[in-house]
Amino acid sequence: MTTGMAGDAPALAGAALAAVSQLAGADLSVLNESQLLELIRTMETLRRTVEAFDNVTIPELEARGIPARHVVRSTGQFVAGLLNLAPFETGVRVRHARELGVRVQLTGERSEPQLPVLAAARASGAVSSRQADVVIRCLGTLRAGALPVEELAKAERFLVEQAELLDAGTLAGIARRLVDTLLPDGTLADERFQQRRRFLSCVPNGEGMHRLTADLDSETAALALTVLHSLAAPKPAAEGDPDERTAGQRMHDAFRSVLKIALRSAELPRTAGVPATVLITLTAEQFETRTGLAATSFGQHLSVDRALRLADQAGIAWVVHDSAGGVLNYGTTRRYASEKQSLALIARDQGCAFPGCTDPPEWTEKHHVIPWSEGGPTDLNNLVLLCDYHHDRIDTGGWQVTMRGGLPWFVPPAWVDPEQRPHRHTRYAVPAG
Repeated sequence: MTTGMAGDAPALAGAALAAVSQLAGADLSVLNESQLLELIRTMETLRRTVEAFDNVTIPELEARGIPARHVVRSTGQFVAGLLNLAPFETGVRVRHARELGVRVQLTGERSEPQLPVLAAARASGAVSSRQADVVIRCLGTLRAGALPVEELAKAERFLVEQAELLDAGTLAGIARRLVDTLLPDGTLADERFQQRRRFLSCVPNGEGMHRLTADLDSETAALALTVLHSLAAPKPAAEGDPDERTAGQRMHDAFRSVLKIALRSAELPRTAGVPATVLITLTAEQFETRTGLAATSFGQHLSVDRALRLADQAGIAWVVHDSAGGVLNYGTTRRYASEKQSLALIARDQGCAFPGCTDPPEWTEKHHVIPWSEGGPTDLNNLVLLCDYHHDRIDTGGWQVTMRGGLPWFVPPAWVDPEQRPHRHTRYAVPAG
């Protein structure tokens, strides 16, 4: 955009929006097939061109220091607040803008983008955001491998040419082969690149859920996949009650199990002078009626029943307050089983006690048969080892635990067994040791 046109930019943008809005209401049935396909291609080019305009506006925001002037920590957070977007939605935009936008030096002088060929392709709508991301990541790896500037420029031109012909998935394979060719001893370069780009965030998505986004380096990914897959296997069926979770849900629950195991380990660093603890607050009325939503110190909301079930575990604390905020009661993690009780539980249950489950003791939680929040004692005859999945299922799936002869028995809901016959784990038939 020329300097003379820049003053008219808001009006031009408004006219473009009006034109697109008018087009959205057009009757496309009058177009022949060739015209319809041409319209679709043109609209895709328009979409990409509009997306790429971030590469113009974001560098301008940063050049003027606007985010800092508004006392916002980062450009991504500022854009997210300005446009009512979740922070994870702006991360890629800012990263692309820094590679593809005009660069402003400390002297105020403006120079061409870091990747001028890709920037031009994005501005013309020839390359999508996902394709651009593949190119940027590949060139970042090559740059970290100290590839000469002229070779980087050749690689950029080659990748942009391929991006104009191929989808992002196919392009990613070509980019990987290009790195292997230009950096045959590229392990060290890959590691430097991965260390620079490693990233993880967990932000609310506005639906009560949180979106976990991560770029894991190879070592972390190997550790994560090894641990998560070991915990994410389908749980064995019990009396026609199969594991109904999808693969993605099993991975989610495995991740939750890892976090609970970490809390129980008592090896996490102290925070604000106390051991790492999930803090849950609720009102006296909620505590009495078991209704409403309790809140964690990070702002998540849980039903009171679920919050108190969660509070059955070590690493969790709850506070009951009145309407004025005064503390009326509190529960701490000191109610969990002693070391001797834990050893006795392991000797008795040898792992998750739910019939058919093979999870070892290290993956289990100590479940109070009579809930601790309802006065259930922390003694051996009121405790049973359960894995995270079956612990949740006992609370929400209609199963009940009873203690008979010092051993846990599990009573299924009527829809599983109309006669509700109690079951116990087969390992109890053979004494431990």
